[in-house]
Amino acid sequence: MTTKQWAVRAMVTAAAGAALVAGITSPAYAANTNIDLVYQDMLVGEMMHVDDGDDFRVYDWYRDGHGIEGTLQMYNPTILRWVDQESKYNNVGAGNYVTFNYNVLESLSYRMKVCVQDGANDSTPIKCSYKEFNE
Repeated sequence: MTTKQWAVRAMVTAAAGAALVAGITSPAYAANTNIDLVYQDMLVGEMMHVDDGDDFRVYDWYRDGHGIEGTLQMYNPTILRWVDQESKYNNVGAGNYVTFNYNVLESLSYRMKVCVQDGANDSTPIKCSYKEFNE
């Protein structure tokens, strides 16, 4: 084998290694995930992660005077608890949604939290539901 052939093989191997490292740290593409929020035997809200684009939708399905807040949380293993990353409040009812974007990465644990509450700054939600997912 000539020196030129060895050099080409070395460059191909290095490029494959760089592509592997880039793939490890890139955003993940999995299936869409959603969580329903049922209150008093009625579907009142929902939060959906649309994987293509990492959009999060917060739906208010029922016009009842209460709003729905959807929050994305990430598990922090250093402090052993879930930490809020982003949230959006929706109080329009009738199946409309509001959206936010968050870049969900591989190898991290996330949780969607969706709550019935009275206002965006309400610190005492009426009811919440949670769903964990990993990318």
